[in-house]
Amino acid sequence: MIDIEQTLQRYQESLCPKIELGGLFARSDIAHKWKFTFLLISLREGISWRIVDILIQAYRIGCKGMTVGARILTRSALETVCLLIYMNRRMQAVVENKMSLNDFQLLTNRMFFGAKNQKEKPSPINVKRLVKESEKKYQGLEKIFDDLCETAHPNYGGICEGYIKFNRKEYETEFGIYWEERYGSQHEAAIRICIEIFEEEYNNEWGKWFEALEKWLENNDNKLERQRRKKLKRKNT
Repeated sequence: MIDIEQTLQRYQESLCPKIELGGLFARSDIAHKWKFTFLLISLREGISWRIVDILIQAYRIGCKGMTVGARILTRSALETVCLLIYMNRRMQAVVENKMSLNDFQLLTNRMFFGAKNQKEKPSPINVKRLVKESEKKYQGLEKIFDDLCETAHPNYGGICEGYIKFNRKEYETEFGIYWEERYGSQHEAAIRICIEIFEEEYNNEWGKWFEALEKWLENNDNKLERQRRKKLKRKNT
């Protein structure tokens, strides 16, 4: 079983502090003349910082019995993992010629710059879409996410299950904080799942498909340059 505290500490110590564009050009000056590759690798590292930060907080407050906060934070980490899965699957789609480079560039901008509270920014990818996409690869993920969402929302799961007890025999209703009693350390199981998926997608899947994307860009350079010139010409006429 994963030791959550030790694993997160190891992650925190190995977070990437900086990316230099020169390093990417050293890998492939052809592939990395496209700006979106820099956005992709920056997004990957930003995701890792967010996941580690959130999971450390979720675990620590959970250990103090603050179960509702731990569950809400774990939900946030899980949807962040789903963004990484989504990005990896879209890189794969480009490499397998199932998605155009132009569409992927637009999507990359949405993944990186997407915001709901800034009108000048593109719209972000819908979280439910990220989760449904991830469910195709990791079955059961959507159910975990939906359960955690119930804690975050002020509906039956977020109010009645967390703060209300019905005594039908005595016709009484008692109030209190019942998250730990009813859910215990269930959030820790979800944290472990986050960690397992994150390791697979960050260490294995992302590297595999990013390298494949680099090769694809190199192999299709002439065709892509022709398409770019035509696009610029249409724009200027």
